[in-house]
Amino acid sequence: MINVAKAQKIISESTPLAKSEVVSIVDSDGRILAEDLIATRNQPPFDRVTMDGIAIDSSSKNTEYTIEGIQAAGQSQLTLSDSSMCFEVMTGASLPIGCDCVIPYELIQINTETKKVIINKEDIVAMNNIHKESSDYKEGDILLEAGLKITSPVCAIITSQGRSKVTVYKNPKVVIISTGSELVDLDQTILPYQIFMSNSYAIEAELKNYGLTEIKRLHIPDDERETEIQIEKALNEYEIIILTGGVSRGKFDYIPGTLEKLGVSKLFHKIKQKPGKPMWYGTKGTKQVFALPGNPVSCLVCLRRYVIPSLDLAFNQVVTPVYGELQKNIKFKSDFTYYVPVKASHTKDGKLALTPISNNGSGDFYATGLSSGFAELPPDQEIFNTGDKFRYYSWS
Repeated sequence: MINVAKAQKIISESTPLAKSEVVSIVDSDGRILAEDLIATRNQPPFDRVTMDGIAIDSSSKNTEYTIEGIQAAGQSQLTLSDSSMCFEVMTGASLPIGCDCVIPYELIQINTETKKVIINKEDIVAMNNIHKESSDYKEGDILLEAGLKITSPVCAIITSQGRSKVTVYKNPKVVIISTGSELVDLDQTILPYQIFMSNSYAIEAELKNYGLTEIKRLHIPDDERETEIQIEKALNEYEIIILTGGVSRGKFDYIPGTLEKLGVSKLFHKIKQKPGKPMWYGTKGTKQVFALPGNPVSCLVCLRRYVIPSLDLAFNQVVTPVYGELQKNIKFKSDFTYYVPVKASHTKDGKLALTPISNNGSGDFYATGLSSGFAELPPDQEIFNTGDKFRYYSWS
């Protein structure tokens, strides 16, 4: 049996970087960049007018100018003929050649018949109301780094470079396999000694929330031969195999033996944590197998604590750990790491507060459903005091 840190280290070192694919920008929302985006031009690409008004040569220091034309957005750059002249300019337009100051309409007087403009000298400031060329970034600069999730602002940056396609990390093909003859699917009639499937649906919901799309659910009854057939098929077709149940030491817990028989290298079995102790993890080539416990809370804790961080690594994600302050004393004497369901909230001063939720063990998914996540309490400590800070894992 290994500790939490060792389990995390083993998974991290055996998680392969996801493959990449090129997708249309309209299909890229929520995907993860698999390339650095390099600027193809300066931004702004020209000295850009930021206010509607007039553009002048500030060195003239005149109080009266004559309008010689209009510089509109999207129009080729005009040239000032004389320092006594000016151009009307529109927001977003290129600054006319010979001009270095824009004065808003609100600060000037225009005679529409004579095209004369009266201004105050104190409003003449060089480069006023001008977004200078390359002040945001220069051609060749790295704008976005691989590993960034594509959101609407990120999409705007990509398309600003004229890109209609982008390279993203490819979603792995994942299969979720629930095990146990006591489980009944949702559309079937249930008998008194059976329970409805929940783990596989909860795992699928978490993976979809993460952004994965190629997900399949299967179920295997407690039959050794069927277990071997289905897992062998899954190993041939999927990149990530997530099992739930059948990993303890019961007579019908066929998963560990079957996986090793099929050539999956066991990297660990059992972690010094509560809940989630029976978890099994192994690899076959670049394929990963996460065999999670069957108890609902144990299953979801292991999913969030180990599977999701593995996906972060596969997608080149850098995740900043989140810590919160415990709002109630907890007593737990053990050399195991303890995962306690909590309700997270923010105090008036912006601190993250973690309020423990009472539960009846690893099968109490009702209490877990009322939580927003769980706190990780370290081993070899008996009293965890109010106000102490601990790592927090959110369900979302």
